[in-house]
Amino acid sequence: MIRFDDILRMRQKELKHYLAGHLKKLGYETVKKKGFLYAEGTVPVLLVAHLDTVHNELPHIICRSEDGRYIMSPQGIGGDDRCGVYMILQIISEVRCHVLFCEDEETGGQGAKAFERSGIQIDVNYIVEVDRRGNNDAVFYNCDNPKFSEFVCSFGFREAMGSFSDISVVAPYLKTAAVNISAGYYNEHRLHEVIDWSAMQNNVERIKQMVQTETGKYPYRKRKLYAGSYFGQQTLFDIEPAGRDKEKLLMELPEGTRLMMNGCEVTPSFPYLMDNEGNVYAGIQELDAAVLSENSIACDENGELLSFSVFDAKRMKVLSMESAMEQLGMDIGW
Repeated sequence: MIRFDDILRMRQKELKHYLAGHLKKLGYETVKKKGFLYAEGTVPVLLVAHLDTVHNELPHIICRSEDGRYIMSPQGIGGDDRCGVYMILQIISEVRCHVLFCEDEETGGQGAKAFERSGIQIDVNYIVEVDRRGNNDAVFYNCDNPKFSEFVCSFGFREAMGSFSDISVVAPYLKTAAVNISAGYYNEHRLHEVIDWSAMQNNVERIKQMVQTETGKYPYRKRKLYAGSYFGQQTLFDIEPAGRDKEKLLMELPEGTRLMMNGCEVTPSFPYLMDNEGNVYAGIQELDAAVLSENSIACDENGELLSFSVFDAKRMKVLSMESAMEQLGMDIGW
């Protein structure tokens, strides 16, 4: 496979030409049109990245930290979004996902809009874009599908806010839920942009695990604001109406779990559960629901924080203490 440095040094058109040839070598049939390059896969997930960068000069000088982890260039390294392009190439070398490379994202998502105008329809379960700063973010923009968000975050990603990327156009067009995952770059759109190679490789492995997990189709549902406003396409406030029940993906604590409350180990007298962020919940069997147990943590037998497994979890209603007491018609002491 081509070296990462070579991808960083290519102009957009040159990179598009190279990718078309590389995809064909992998056995893909490609659709190469003005604004985008698409290749149909066999795994029902669409991977998206964009080919342009904001920098006028190519990174002729590429500098690495002594341990090789951090990469920069005095011309601007262009990790946004050459990191995403390279990460997708690594993923599809093992997992044959659908692929969409868009041009001119930095000037308003022109390639994504060209893809929308093309009329191409793709039957996939969800969309993963790899075009987000940092190492652990999952941005859903205007897509509001809680089950999909929980699925993505079960792989350790944390939901974050963002303004715009290609999936802001592609997801509603395909009526399919989408997420933008961190690609390991920082200080984007600046000459002192830096790439964290370790974060890139870690997220390649997490995304490979994600796309190889069997799921159903996650539809696109447009986010609704109950109060607040928009700045561009970024939600500033998203407040749920009072009293609305929530659902979360919760895993029952396995036998042998050490439950700590306010720093003291306790012996549970009823089922406890946890979510993908490590929050602990008390189960209420009569309501088939759970209540958040504050100041509680779950550890394994060695005292290490317990790991969440999406395969051992199920969706459950999460109630406030007040709502649970009201539904049970009694006072409860935990």
